[in-house]
Amino acid sequence: MSNKYVKYSILAGLVTFALCLIIFFTIDSPSPYIAGLIVGFMIFEISFYHLFGKEKKRLELM
Repeated sequence: MSNKYVKYSILAGLVTFALCLIIFFTIDSPSPYIAGLIVGFMIFEISFYHLFGKEKKRLELM
């Protein structure tokens, strides 16, 4: 798998973590860091899985 896809997945996870952290602090969540980490990790996994599937499909077509 290309490093480009890994970088996109990590970037998506970090941006999501930052946005969720701001949102959870705004709504006075009891544990905003844990909630932000969970949501950020889920988005990272989903984007990694999606990009991995695209790469696999592209390689099968060649």
